[in-house]
Amino acid sequence: MLRSVDRLCRQVIGPLQDRCGPHARVLTAEVHGDEVRGLAFCPGKVLRYVLEAENRRLKTTALLRLARNSRQPAA
Repeated sequence: MLRSVDRLCRQVIGPLQDRCGPHARVLTAEVHGDEVRGLAFCPGKVLRYVLEAENRRLKTTALLRLARNSRQPAA
Protein backbone atom coordinates (compact mmCIF):
# COMPACT_ATOMS: atom_id res chain seq x y z
CA MET A 1 0.00 0.00 0.00
CA LEU A 2 1.48 3.34 -1.04
CA ARG A 3 1.49 6.25 1.37
CA SER A 4 2.94 9.70 1.09
CA VAL A 5 6.34 10.27 2.62
CA ASP A 6 5.00 13.25 4.60
CA ARG A 7 2.33 11.07 6.20
CA LEU A 8 4.91 8.43 7.13
CA CYS A 9 7.17 11.06 8.68
CA ARG A 10 4.27 12.44 10.74
CA GLN A 11 3.51 8.90 11.97
CA VAL A 12 7.10 8.40 13.12
CA ILE A 13 7.96 11.83 14.54
CA GLY A 14 5.65 11.60 17.58
CA PRO A 15 7.09 8.39 19.07
CA LEU A 16 10.59 9.42 18.00
CA GLN A 17 10.40 12.75 19.82
CA ASP A 18 8.94 11.02 22.88
CA ARG A 19 11.99 8.77 23.01
CA CYS A 20 14.80 11.11 21.85
CA GLY A 21 13.59 14.61 22.67
CA PRO A 22 12.10 17.55 20.75
CA HIS A 23 15.11 18.01 18.45
CA ALA A 24 14.80 14.57 16.79
CA ARG A 25 14.27 14.62 13.01
CA VAL A 26 13.26 11.93 10.52
CA LEU A 27 15.71 11.56 7.61
CA THR A 28 14.11 8.67 5.68
CA ALA A 29 10.89 6.65 5.89
CA GLU A 30 10.04 3.45 4.00
CA VAL A 31 7.12 1.02 4.26
CA HIS A 32 8.05 -2.66 4.69
CA GLY A 33 4.83 -4.64 5.15
CA ASP A 34 3.31 -3.52 8.46
CA GLU A 35 6.42 -1.58 9.51
CA VAL A 36 7.86 1.83 8.78
CA ARG A 37 11.67 1.77 8.72
CA GLY A 38 14.23 4.47 8.22
CA LEU A 39 16.90 6.75 9.61
CA ALA A 40 16.56 9.59 12.08
CA PHE A 41 18.85 12.25 13.49
CA CYS A 42 18.98 13.15 17.16
CA PRO A 43 21.53 15.63 18.48
CA GLY A 44 24.82 13.73 18.58
CA LYS A 45 23.68 10.53 16.87
CA VAL A 46 22.12 8.92 13.82
CA LEU A 47 19.53 6.21 14.54
CA ARG A 48 17.93 3.41 12.59
CA TYR A 49 14.27 2.97 13.61
CA VAL A 50 11.45 0.49 13.06
CA LEU A 51 7.87 1.53 13.86
CA GLU A 52 5.40 -1.35 14.07
CA ALA A 53 2.00 -0.32 12.70
CA GLU A 54 -0.15 -2.57 14.89
CA ASN A 55 0.98 -1.42 18.34
CA ARG A 56 2.89 1.78 17.38
CA ARG A 57 6.03 0.38 19.07
CA LEU A 58 9.27 2.11 18.10
CA LYS A 59 12.61 0.28 18.11
CA THR A 60 15.80 2.29 17.65
CA THR A 61 19.45 1.40 17.12
CA ALA A 62 22.29 3.92 17.17
CA LEU A 63 24.33 3.71 13.96
CA LEU A 64 26.62 6.67 14.55
CA ARG A 65 27.34 8.46 17.80
CA LEU A 66 29.55 11.49 18.26
CA ALA A 67 32.18 11.01 20.92
CA ARG A 68 33.52 13.75 23.10
CA ASN A 69 37.18 14.57 22.86
CA SER A 70 38.94 12.74 25.69
CA ARG A 71 42.48 13.69 24.73
CA GLN A 72 44.40 16.10 26.90
CA PRO A 73 46.38 18.83 25.13
CA ALA A 74 50.15 18.55 25.29
CA ALA A 75 51.71 20.85 27.87
